[in-house]
Amino acid sequence: MSKIIECHKVNPSSDCAHVVRGRDEEELMQNAEAHAREHGLEPTPELMAQVRSYIEDEPERA
Repeated sequence: MSKIIECHKVNPSSDCAHVVRGRDEEELMQNAEAHAREHGLEPTPELMAQVRSYIEDEPERA
C-alpha cells in the first residue's frame, strides 16, 4: 500500500499543501528528504524521525 505524508501536518506554520507520496516507506522518506530541501531545511536524523511519525497509508481511490 502506498504511503503519504502531508507537509502541513509536519509543520503547520509552513502552510504547505504538498503531499509527499511513495510506493513504500523507503521511497516516501527519500521523497520527504527532497521536499524538506525544497523548504531550505537540512534533513537531519532528528527532522526525519519527526517526519516519519506522520506517515499514513494513502487512501484507496474509488
